[in-house]
Amino acid sequence: MLLRVAEDFGFTIATFQHVLEGYKVADELAAGNAGASTFSDWWAYKFEVIDAIPHNGAIMWDRDVVVSFNSDSSELARRMNTEAAKAVRYGGVPEDEALKFVTINPAIQLGIEDRVGSLEKGKDADFVVWSGHPLSTYSICEQTWIDGRKYFDREEDLAAREAIAAERQALLAKVRAESEEKEEEEGDEDAGEETTEEPEPAYILDDEDHSETCRSRDGAGQGGVR
Repeated sequence: MLLRVAEDFGFTIATFQHVLEGYKVADELAAGNAGASTFSDWWAYKFEVIDAIPHNGAIMWDRDVVVSFNSDSSELARRMNTEAAKAVRYGGVPEDEALKFVTINPAIQLGIEDRVGSLEKGKDADFVVWSGHPLSTYSICEQTWIDGRKYFDREEDLAAREAIAAERQALLAKVRAESEEKEEEEGDEDAGEETTEEPEPAYILDDEDHSETCRSRDGAGQGGVR
């Protein structure tokens, strides 16, 4: 429907979001020059996606749609490289093309491919150095660079962990020592104080006549005292 509206009014829809059933209209998406930002393998978890399939991204890519994988989650966003690998598993997308699902293709959809999305001279230099193949679950992030500056280095991080652990132990020891010292001081103060008890009153006010009559607490006095 939206593709028809765009055609009637002469505008282009840059990217359809989620588009979990995009495989049904893949040819129409390609003809309308619309991109598709979908999930890698989310399907059948609610009625909206009852017909979603894990091959969705691969089918749209095969029909020349610019496909990207998104996360909808800050937690999942940390490992979009392995999400891209699912396009290889479900649909046989070549590895280099699958990697584009989380690099240059999203940049194209956002209109910022001149700055990010690939390693080229003049771009922002946002990239990751992996210990192995970027699509492998066994690969570890060795370095992270943003705008040409190194923000994370695994070797430096591992070395810093020892210093941080030592500092933590030192701080804990200091807190324990101060706590023990405070307990000793409070114990000394308690030992030096004399305890005095307030004597209980010999008489209490009579419930029937508070203004004039008092009775003995043990109940012996019946006549009361005025």
